[in-house]
Amino acid sequence: MQWIRILEFLWKRGESELKEIAKNIRVPEVVVKSEVERMKEKGFVNVDNEKVKISEKGLKELQKYVKRV
Repeated sequence: MQWIRILEFLWKRGESELKEIAKNIRVPEVVVKSEVERMKEKGFVNVDNEKVKISEKGLKELQKYVKRV
């Protein structure tokens, strides 16, 4: 369920680097990197020059799990 925490963080912050995401949600950077790759394949996030940003599809998916979005 790390991917929900990552999407929620990106929703609040806009865009961030992997290192910043890992630091703020307190998960090892290796785990964040693998989760971001999976989410990128599913279309939940966009990655541009090491910056990760939530996509519209990711926002809709997050709304299923988090009520306050």
